[in-house]
Amino acid sequence: MKKVLFALLLLFLFIGWVYLDIEEGVKEAAVTHQSPYHYADFQMYNEGENLYDALFSDIQKSKDYIYIHFFIIRNDEISNIFLGLLEDKAKQGVEVRLSTDRMGSFLFKKSMLERLRKAGVQFSFSGKPTFPHIFYTLQNRNHRRMIVIDGSTAYIGGFNMGKEHLNQGKRLGHWEDYHFRISGDGAQEMERQFLLDWKDNTGDSFPVHTSFLKSGNTRYEYLFTDGKGLAEQYQDWIMKASNSIVIASPYFIPGKKIEDELLEARKRGVSIKILVPLNSDFPLIKQAAYPYLRELLKHGAEIYLYQNGFFHGKVFSVDGKYVMTGTPNFDTRTFYLNKESICSIYDGPIIAEIQNKLQDDFRISKRIPDTYFDELSLWDRLLERTISIVSFYL
Repeated sequence: MKKVLFALLLLFLFIGWVYLDIEEGVKEAAVTHQSPYHYADFQMYNEGENLYDALFSDIQKSKDYIYIHFFIIRNDEISNIFLGLLEDKAKQGVEVRLSTDRMGSFLFKKSMLERLRKAGVQFSFSGKPTFPHIFYTLQNRNHRRMIVIDGSTAYIGGFNMGKEHLNQGKRLGHWEDYHFRISGDGAQEMERQFLLDWKDNTGDSFPVHTSFLKSGNTRYEYLFTDGKGLAEQYQDWIMKASNSIVIASPYFIPGKKIEDELLEARKRGVSIKILVPLNSDFPLIKQAAYPYLRELLKHGAEIYLYQNGFFHGKVFSVDGKYVMTGTPNFDTRTFYLNKESICSIYDGPIIAEIQNKLQDDFRISKRIPDTYFDELSLWDRLLERTISIVSFYL
């Protein structure tokens, strides 16, 4: 009995240490960087094949430099084609910098790294665990996707680099996402953030290239967060909503503060529509969402389950006029832990394109009835209660 009590005490102390370590790490996180308004032209990609075709073409046409960060780079056929293109450009004298998250790309092999460096590609991992906040740095993942090519073209969105984005994943099948090619003014803002992250990774600092670019037809701004400021940004947008809020996300674990703000919006008569996938790419994620979805459903929110494969898009729309997209999921990990890259879009033809695509995605999804959560299995109810204890870190 004494051994059991001692083991429980050690477990309690360990959990307390982890909690305090992460709390202190969050307090010391970098300040959010919000860019000025810029004007550029947008193209949207919802299929991985179309995105990769555009990206690979831009890489092949590059003349000066290529900066890329993906949260995940797989060791598969499409990833090796991508790496091969970067090697070719580096051999041609183009400056190529590639980074990826150490945890996200845990399958990135040493042989792949050696191959890149041999060709002249500069490579770095993000998110190295460090003291004194070892548990916080393990959790503080670089979830950004940042691509800048020759200072004139940038990419932001939900796709990573891997065959699952080509609908080749055996378990999830079709992969639906939102990713954007941004051509024109503003690429320097993404380049600046890439180089700040590069300095954090390597200690090496480099100046941002000077670019004088033509303005496009869409007003937008970037927001780069490091575990601070994003929750407040969402709360501000929710408070400003007067008619409607649309949330499309693969994960829905908003936490109490943001859920309370959404419930306040419902009291003001704001309609709320939420789109999440029927099946998740991670275990227990959908059960962790149940308490929040149940409460919002009870207060009149419309909740839809995407059933045409896996939905991985990240879109937050207010009154059909403004859109926040990029890499943020609608969960506490995104709001308080991860490094994220966000694009807030305020006008231009891309707004209508996004709204039309969202309508299509809702149309092929199933709206859940008011009785949905009353009919959950005993197993799902048990998982919901159990996973809620650690849902902040999912």
